[in-house]
Formats: sequence, structure tokens, C-alpha cells
Amino acid sequence: MNNYFFFRRRLSLRLNHKLPSFLLVGAMLFTLLISSGFAQTEVQNLAVVVNALDKDDWNITSSMSIVDLDEPNLKRAVDSEVITIGGVPSDILIHGHLAYIPNFDWLSDYTHDSIIIVNLEKREIIGVIPIQAGAYPQQLALVNSNKMYVTCDNSHQVHVVNIGSRSVTKIISDASFNKTSGITILNGKAYVTNPAWEWDAVAGKSIYHQSTVAVIDTQTDSVIKTIAVPINAGGILNDGESTVIVKTTGNYSNIPGNLVLIDATTDEITNTVNLKMTPGSFAINAQKQLFIQGSWQFPGLLIYDVPTQEWIRDRDNTLAEFAGGSGMTFDPDGNLYIAKPDWTGGGLSTLLVMGPDETLIKTYQLGHGTDKVALAQVVPRNEDVNDDGFVDIKDLVIVAQDFGKSGEGLLGDVNGDGVVDILDLVLVAQYF
Repeated sequence: MNNYFFFRRRLSLRLNHKLPSFLLVGAMLFTLLISSGFAQTEVQNLAVVVNALDKDDWNITSSMSIVDLDEPNLKRAVDSEVITIGGVPSDILIHGHLAYIPNFDWLSDYTHDSIIIVNLEKREIIGVIPIQAGAYPQQLALVNSNKMYVTCDNSHQVHVVNIGSRSVTKIISDASFNKTSGITILNGKAYVTNPAWEWDAVAGKSIYHQSTVAVIDTQTDSVIKTIAVPINAGGILNDGESTVIVKTTGNYSNIPGNLVLIDATTDEITNTVNLKMTPGSFAINAQKQLFIQGSWQFPGLLIYDVPTQEWIRDRDNTLAEFAGGSGMTFDPDGNLYIAKPDWTGGGLSTLLVMGPDETLIKTYQLGHGTDKVALAQVVPRNEDVNDDGFVDIKDLVIVAQDFGKSGEGLLGDVNGDGVVDILDLVLVAQYF
């Protein structure tokens, strides 16, 4: 209701002397909104891959590749290294038709400690959200359509980003934060892992302290609980309902990794599973089955059933043909996408697609060091006037401000006919 009055107030500044036109707009909007014939059906189903290898002496720069999943020709489907990133890209978050990539670099350039914004339809960088210098942004989590959390391990903080203004509006600090890394959000709470390691230059090795999971109330942006977990807790995700799953990796030597299951209602640990190895990346499907990359001693995919807390495939019965994956994600049909990197610079990185029946469906040849993968459904549209990823009241306001104007380069000229008129308002409201 507030949005309605806000829009009507802004629109009246332009249209209060054109009441018949305003009524006509209302009639047209009503007709369009109830008519399925006007629905836009063109959808791009994409896999978005971050290639993390960045070595000047090899003339290789970190980048993004985009795969058209609807293209049957696997070579034509790949737009390899279409976006140059540079530095160390650490995650990828899809929000509408935009991809957000946290990035840091040892050099001071425009991508240093920032979140790069990529328009997946136009396939170009459209903006950068600056992050505090030296913070080293790691993982992203969407709190709501206009709010994002960013873990920053070097500054031991969580930054709060306003997506609309593309700026950090708050920094969350807490005594429990120590190398803030992984993050997942469930039931109004953010769960943040703290691996709590430091490099001992004298000893020439990493020293591990008590790892924790910090629980943040996303309404108040405050830490409400700290949960102690085994050492080197990094990966974290949830089952979409009631369980948060933490993956610890141990010390890569005599201390193995674990799975830690946390009840998201009580924020208490319900089970700790000793993996008896150092695990790699992991992902969870709609059936709440956890797929985990095994170690070099036990290569391949392990499968753990979260509801029954039983192994479907343990380390002695892995899916060995899918070993070596870095980033992994599931699509709604149960297909698992595995980014399999080649860190040698040979350009042999791939994206594997495994079907629900545990067979290889497709193999895409990609760029250098495929590291993270995310899926996107992009509907080409100009109705997102401010290019923030969604069609909403902000876009209507922009068109209303330009209403009646003519000429080139007008933001409100949605259909590109050189005039901002009723048709532009209709196009935006159609996808509101």
C-alpha cells in the first residue's frame, strides 16, 4: 500500500493535467496484467562459471565463462572467458539477471576489494561495489532483494551491502569472528563460519584455534549466538528447512574433517560426523542428499543423506569419475554441475553435468581454473530500467519522471522509440 501511494504521488507531478491518459493507462495495465498472452517466455538458462586462475607470467587472468544450457552444440554453448575479472574471485551470487562476484587483489586497481556486478544478458560489467580496503571479501548471501551479507576474512567482519545503492551500509563485528568465511541464511538467521587459523612464519605452517559458527539475526544485524565446532570450519550450507550443515577440513594432516549438523530452531548441534579424511567442496539437492568431494586418498563423490543421517556412498564407494571438482551446484531437475579446474595453465578445465542417475550427461570445455559455478534464468527485458536485477516501483518512478519527454538516451524510454509515454509505463508494469 505504501508503494502504491508513493508511486501515485510521484506520477501525479507529471500527469495531474492528463487525467484521461492516466485512466487509459490504468485500463491498459489491468488488461495486460490479466492477460497471459502478454507473458514473456524467452528465458536463457545459463551456467555461470568463475575461472579463478590468475598468473601474469602465464598471461592468464581470472575471468567468467557463461554456458547456454539450452544450446545442444556443446562448443557453441560456451562463451569462454567472456568477462575479465583479474585478482582473486572468491564466490558468485546470482540475483535476477545480475551476477555478483566478490574479488580481492594484491594490486591496487578498480577491482581491489570489491564486488563486481555483471549483467548476464548484456554480458558486461555494469558496476562495482567497493569493500573496505584489505578486508578480502569471501562469500556472499542474499538477505532480501535489497540486502546482502559479505564475509571478509582478513578484517574478521561481515559487511552489509545495500544492493540498490551499491554500497556498504554497515559493518558487523564481533569478538567471535576469526577469519569469517562461509555463510548461509535460514529462517531469518545468517550462519557464519570462523576457521580461526593464522600463518606462523617462524614455524612455517598454519596454526588453528577454536573454530566457531556465529549466528546473526538478519533483522538487527547482531550476533545472537556462537557455536563451537571442530577446527577449520569453512564450508556451510542448509537444507532449506531446518538443518544447517558445516564442513570442517581439519589440519590437512593428522586431524580429519567433519560434518556438523545444527538444528536451525534451537541452534544446537545435533550430530557430528567424522569424515576420516579432508573433504572438498559440497552441495545439497532437493532430497536433502549431501554430495561431497573426497580427498586425494579417497577421490570421487560421497553422498550423505541428511534426514536419515546415513551414508548412501561413503569414502570406500565413491563416484570416482566425478573426482576433482571445485564448485558444485544442483539445478531443479536434480542435475549436478561440477566445475573441474585445471590449475596447470593448460586450459583443460571443464564443467561436468551429472544426472540424477549418477551418469555423466555433458562435458563443457571452459577457461582456466574453473572454480565456482552458479545457475541463472535470465529473461531479456528492458523493463529493469535501473538495472538492479528486478522490475519494481523504482523502475516505474524513473519512467514517470521522464514521462512526456522525447529524444535519445532517456532512461524511461523502455521500448526505444524515442518517446516516454503510456507504452513505456505499460511495459514496466506488465512485469512489476
